Amino acid sequence: MSQTSGPNDKLMLVFGLGVVMAWVVIAATASYFSIVEQRDISDSQLTVIGLLGGPALLIITNVLDLFKGKETAKINILPEELQAGVNATEAEKSHVRMLEEHKIKHDLNMEALKQKHELAMDEFNTTAKIGDRALEYADFDETNGKTGKKK
Repeated sequence: MSQTSGPNDKLMLVFGLGVVMAWVVIAATASYFSIVEQRDISDSQLTVIGLLGGPALLIITNVLDLFKGKETAKINILPEELQAGVNATEAEKSHVRMLEEHKIKHDLNMEALKQKHELAMDEFNTTAKIGDRALEYADFDETNGKTGKKK
């Protein structure tokens, strides 16, 4: 039973199961005695089987209709669930591609900055003296690659 079953559902289960089981047992017993032991089924036995058979068949029909309704609902939801799964997968792939693209751009930018810095340091190290005075790194302008005092 489901999580939201109420007292009516429990009553239907107990009562319905009892009626259906009684009908099956009485009908099976009558059939057994009729076929195997070659006894005639009395009118009272047929009456009891008939009286129990009506509600039992209604209960069985209702249970089958309920099952059919639930399965139909599952089938109707299935395409939406599949489409949601496809959309989620596509969104995840798109996000991963975007992250990879940004990582590659960042790595390339960092490598360019590193190379620019190394070239500036090489230039600074080779032209570090003007006259007798050594330049400080703060005197070096990396933006235009010139040495000398910044203005």
